[in-house]
Order: sequence, then structure tokens, then C-alpha cells
Amino acid sequence: MQQTTAAPAIESGKVSLCTNPKKCKILTTTVWNDRTNILATGSDIEKVDDFCYLGSYISQNGSCAKDVRVRIGKATAVFGKMKKIWKNKCISLKVKMRFTKQ
Repeated sequence: MQQTTAAPAIESGKVSLCTNPKKCKILTTTVWNDRTNILATGSDIEKVDDFCYLGSYISQNGSCAKDVRVRIGKATAVFGKMKKIWKNKCISLKVKMRFTKQ
């Protein structure tokens, strides 16, 4: 794995780019679970069991349970904020449905 991270670092160093080890994370699968230290610009890269990438949680074992829980929590929060609108009798049902569709 060190060779896989070292090759891009060498090529990017030729054009004055460097890898930021604080922003890098390593996620290994259950099939290939090598937990040796990987270095980037002289510092260890953090090893994690799951992390958020583009709004979706990726886990070590391929489970999507955390991702589902987070999405349900976000939806619950949004609908909880809309509770005042749904209970307001001055707003017509047509307008309330337009809020939901957006």
C-alpha cells in the first residue's frame, strides 16, 4: 500500500504539489485488512473504519446501515422543521404540497 501512495506523491512533487496527510484517510476492506502505517510527506495517514464521502457513508465491511440512519435523521430533521407549516391553518393545502415537492 505504501508503494501505491508513494508513486502519486513522487509525480505530484515534480509540479510542486504535495499530499496533505491531515486530509487523507485510509479505509481497508475486510478482505485486505493490512493495518501497517502508511506515510504521506513524512506523516502517518489516519486509518478509519468508516467515513463520509460526497454525503454517503462508506464502511469497512460494505454495510450501508450508518448511511441509512444518517439519511433518515436528516429527513426527520427537515420534516420536524416543517411542522409549523403543516399545522398552520392559514396556509392552503396546495401551498403546503408545493413546499413538500421542493
